[in-house]
Amino acid sequence: MSGVLIKLVIDEGVFAAVADSLLVYEKAQIEFKTLSIRSFSNEHEFEEIEEQVAGYLAKVQVEIITTEEEYKNLLAYLKEEHPRLDCHYLITPVLESGVL
Repeated sequence: MSGVLIKLVIDEGVFAAVADSLLVYEKAQIEFKTLSIRSFSNEHEFEEIEEQVAGYLAKVQVEIITTEEEYKNLLAYLKEEHPRLDCHYLITPVLESGVL
């Protein structure tokens, strides 16, 4: 395995702070991509009027390709920097990556 893909799903409102933390991460050089997503569920309670009207939560998915050894350090760093952050994550093995 050549690495892992970390997918973080965070609220749009805290994305800027998380992005800043990722950009100053010193233990490894990282690059990340983002996607704006809409999160739908019949199990959560909407907190803001805007979310109640829209019917979904505005989220950002952050994708980072890193090593199997480094991803745990990165998650620990984010937890330390943002202790109250509501962040769902998924770790997926990357069999191969490159540029064509």
